Amino acid sequence: MRFYIDFENVGVSGLVGIDALTDTDSVRIYYSNNPNVDMQTVENIVHSSAKIQFIKLPDTLKMMNLSNALDIVLLSDISRIAASLGSNYAVVISYDKGFDAVISELNTTNKLDQIIRSDSIKSALIQCSKKSTPVSNKVDAVALNLLFSRSLSKYVQHKDKIIKIVQTSKTRCEINNKVNQTFDCNQAKIIMSSLKPIIKCLPGQ
Repeated sequence: MRFYIDFENVGVSGLVGIDALTDTDSVRIYYSNNPNVDMQTVENIVHSSAKIQFIKLPDTLKMMNLSNALDIVLLSDISRIAASLGSNYAVVISYDKGFDAVISELNTTNKLDQIIRSDSIKSALIQCSKKSTPVSNKVDAVALNLLFSRSLSKYVQHKDKIIKIVQTSKTRCEINNKVNQTFDCNQAKIIMSSLKPIIKCLPGQ
């Protein structure tokens, strides 16, 4: 997933959930003035597995006193990659509803529904999880994603497959069967061991 953070709009609250991302995710943080960031957020950024870039608004644009200059730069970046998103998501992290009309136009033009707006990375992970799977269960989407930067870090290339198995299954037994059908014995054992605390909310049978 690609995250575009309107930092001057959401501040550090927009970065909540960054520790749940993996090396398949990327985060671009847009700002113009010196950002006010607490040390816990700095630590979460440093230890995140995602590819992170800081995009400072060019001084030439700041001098023009454009109130929405940062928004223009952010949307320009999204527009360049919109047609090549495929099944990936591009997420604008901002409280500003002014993005919605442009996002809708980009989705319509490129015949996809993969660009969205959310108020934090954590909220976006939950939102995209609900959009991409027809079956809903009580599994914590953020906790599930977090596994791929911890106990399942060696299985990050199978992230989408494992998440789909969990989120489209109604019972722990169903998850176990699908995992064992998809992976070899040793892999299945490791995956199920990591999933156990996450899927305990589901019925056994």
